[in-house]
Amino acid sequence: MTTENDHPHGDFDSSLLRPRRLVNEIVPILRQQILSGRFAPGERLNEIKLAAMLQVSRPPIREALQALRAEGLVRTVAGRGTYVASFDPQAIEHLSEVRQALECAAARLAAIRASDDRIDELAKLLQRTEDAIADPGRPYPRDLDFHEQILEMSGNPKLVEASRGVTTQLELARARSGGIPGRAQAAYTEHHRILEALRARDADAAAEAMAAHLDAARAHVRQLLRSGDAAEAARSDAAGSAKPKEAR
Repeated sequence: MTTENDHPHGDFDSSLLRPRRLVNEIVPILRQQILSGRFAPGERLNEIKLAAMLQVSRPPIREALQALRAEGLVRTVAGRGTYVASFDPQAIEHLSEVRQALECAAARLAAIRASDDRIDELAKLLQRTEDAIADPGRPYPRDLDFHEQILEMSGNPKLVEASRGVTTQLELARARSGGIPGRAQAAYTEHHRILEALRARDADAAAEAMAAHLDAARAHVRQLLRSGDAAEAARSDAAGSAKPKEAR
């Protein structure tokens, strides 16, 4: 049996995995490992080592990596292997533009279509968020996804589907942005302005508040990309010219 010392990324209970775990059960585990930063941007994902870590055979690992590639979380370099997706400033900017268009539309629709009960639920979520970030140094809680709620409140499942495809690819940058001191508190304030517009049933104000919020989020992501902490991530596109580090 492997131990945590055998696998630097294995600090979870691998006994929870049955030998023939289905691919759709492996995907969220690998996704979480990537989004949490346990696998760094540009890091090579070795199928054999992942299979040993999760105590499964290689075929479901291969299929899971294919699913994550479709989500934009990993990429494959011909003849070299699969790597965790990297921070490309231009790509992030393009994805952010798409996200803003979709989520502003969702906010506008939510102001028109959402029931009073759903808006009340959103207010309760923000209250839990306020409690979770009472300490100024704490990041915005990922499990209290304000944006996901707004999308669902739009009443447009196609809009929800399209937006999820974009936000999944931005999740790494979003997680790092939420970790900037003060960003979680600022995001909470911006979310509250959106809530106020929804309560007022003001579609224009809701869309404008969402746009202002996402503009601020993009500014913080740009700050990260310029920071020393993002230097290694920014080099991830060099996989073709320099050997990326491999998952151990």
